[in-house]
Amino acid sequence: MSKAMKMVLVGSFLLNALLIGILIGKVSDRLFRKDFPMRKPPEFGLKLPPDKEKLFWGAMDRVFRENRDIHKQTDEARERVLSILSAPEFDEAAYQVETAKLDELRGITMKRLAEATKELAKQFNQEERRVLSEHLRRPPPPPLHEVEPPSRPGPKTGPF
Repeated sequence: MSKAMKMVLVGSFLLNALLIGILIGKVSDRLFRKDFPMRKPPEFGLKLPPDKEKLFWGAMDRVFRENRDIHKQTDEARERVLSILSAPEFDEAAYQVETAKLDELRGITMKRLAEATKELAKQFNQEERRVLSEHLRRPPPPPLHEVEPPSRPGPKTGPF
């Protein structure tokens, strides 16, 4: 084997090892983060009896399934609002119509969550309702792609 071929082979091996290391690091980082979507907040589960915790997660899952179509419509309405904003000529009437639709869709989502919370509250005692209110008071975790706020204002310019 020639010296050049050996160098290409060693270089390829090192680059592959580096790539595998980066991928393993990214995956393991996501799996062990507190805000990973498939993990429940551990402190919430410890404060409720198992049957009430199951009731809570069942209600939240049901609301999520009921709101799935609304979330899709909300995303579409938001895109329409953004396209109106970025159009060459700003159409104020269209903007108002689309933002009203967006507000209505968000209202439906929140109403469903409020109804599910009301049904849970009927089945919880005072201490369990206090735990529920503490959980609902906490802000939602940030999206996975924005764990930390950007260090500078403005849009991100790089791939990370």
